[in-house]
Amino acid sequence: MKKLTIILTVLFVTISMGLTAQNLNSAGKAYNKGIELNKEGNTLEAIGSYQKCADICAKLGEIGEGLKINAETQICKLYMNMGTDIFKAKDYDSAIGCFTQSAKYAELINDASTTAKINNYFAVAYTGKGNTFFKTKKYKDAIENYKQAVEYNPEYTKAYYGLVLSYSKTDDSGMLEESVKKIFELSNDEQLLTKTKTIAAKYYLKMSGNAIRTENYNVASMMATKSIQYNDTETTAFYYLALARNSQENWEMAKKSALKGITFDQEDKSNLYFELGRAYEGLGDTEKACEAYSNVTGGPNKEGALYQRGQVLHCN
Repeated sequence: MKKLTIILTVLFVTISMGLTAQNLNSAGKAYNKGIELNKEGNTLEAIGSYQKCADICAKLGEIGEGLKINAETQICKLYMNMGTDIFKAKDYDSAIGCFTQSAKYAELINDASTTAKINNYFAVAYTGKGNTFFKTKKYKDAIENYKQAVEYNPEYTKAYYGLVLSYSKTDDSGMLEESVKKIFELSNDEQLLTKTKTIAAKYYLKMSGNAIRTENYNVASMMATKSIQYNDTETTAFYYLALARNSQENWEMAKKSALKGITFDQEDKSNLYFELGRAYEGLGDTEKACEAYSNVTGGPNKEGALYQRGQVLHCN
C-alpha cells in the first residue's frame, strides 16, 4: 500500500510538472507572438497576445511571475506609445484613454518611474484638451481640464498658464493671482514669465477701469496698483490710480501717480495732467494746479480744465 502511494505521488508530481511546463511553453509562445505582432505594427493584437501570456502566467504562481511582469511591462509601454501617437493627432480623449490603461499596468508592475512619466503625459494631454476649450471660449471647461493637468503634474507650468488665461476671462481675480504665483514659483522661463506678467497687468487694468466706471474707487485703486506691479510702464494704469486717489481725496498719492505716468512717452498726456491739476488743487497749490490744467490740450477733460482755470482758480 505504501509503495502504491509513493507511485501515485510521483505520478501526480510528474503530471503537474508536465502541465506547468506546457503552460510555460504556451505563455512563452504568446509572449513571442506579441513581439512579432508589435514589429508588424499590429499594436492592439500585440497587447492581446501579451495579455494572454500574463493570464497564463498568473495561474502558475511564482514560477510564472517573471514572465508575467515582462508581458505587463510590454503592455504598459505599448499603451503609452499609442497615447503619445494619438496625442500628436490632437485626439486628446483617446490619448487619455491609452494613458489610463498604461497607468493601470504601471501600477501592476509597481514601476514608480513609469507612473511619473505617464502622469506627465496626462498633464500634457489635459492641457491640450483645455487649450481646445479655451479657443472655443468654453472657459469653464478649459479650467476643469487645466486643473486636471496640475493634479497629475503639480509642476506643469503650461497648465498654470492656461489657468491664468482662463481666469482672466472669467474674472476670477483670486484664482488668477494664485495661478500667477505658481508660475513664478516654478518657472525660470523668461518668455513665459513675461507673457504671464502681461496677462495679469492687462487683467487688473481692465478691472480698475470697470471699478472706476461704477465709482468704486477703493477697488479701482487696488486693481491699478496690482496692474503696475506686473507692468510699471503702462500709463493708463497710473492715470486710473491718480483718478481713483483723487476721488478718495488722497491728493499726495494722486500727485505722485500722475507725475509718474507723465514721465512715460505717449502721444497725449492730457488725462494725466488733468488729474495732476486736481491733485495740486486738493493740496492747495493753485499755481501748480493752473500749470497742470494748462497742459490739458485735448481729450474729454479739456473743457473741465478750462473751467477750473477760468471759473474756479482764476488762473492768469
